[in-house]
Amino acid sequence: MRVASRLSSCVAVVATATLLTSCGTSAYCTTVEEQRGALDDVAMTTASLTALGEALRAIEKQAPTHVQDDYAAVAESVEALLAAESVAGVPVEELTHGDVVDLSEGDTTELRNAYQAFNDTATQRRAIADDVTDDCDITLKTPGA
Repeated sequence: MRVASRLSSCVAVVATATLLTSCGTSAYCTTVEEQRGALDDVAMTTASLTALGEALRAIEKQAPTHVQDDYAAVAESVEALLAAESVAGVPVEELTHGDVVDLSEGDTTELRNAYQAFNDTATQRRAIADDVTDDCDITLKTPGA
């Protein structure tokens, strides 16, 4: 009788786990929830962009295949922006708050291209936000991803 009781308990646990997974507690949704602070942070600072890039990479590993490329594209654009910032030696927050910064023409071009590449991921950022809403029932503050 104990074997049957244990088997019933195991079946109940498996059934519950399956139900929970189908109700938005998948590894993907759990990771999105864990990284939500970075996804919702709209500050354009080095720290917030670093956190965003790391969050996107963490979620990308768990994301459904239909949005993995979107996560990768946005993460790559964030990483490129941070790399351009590092080469120029100017924190993003100084560039986005209207401070006058003396940059070489090459650094200016690199930063402009990096910002444009990030802006060009608007479609991917919207796809991510829509997928998170549909699959995880989580509404992000911004499609910034």
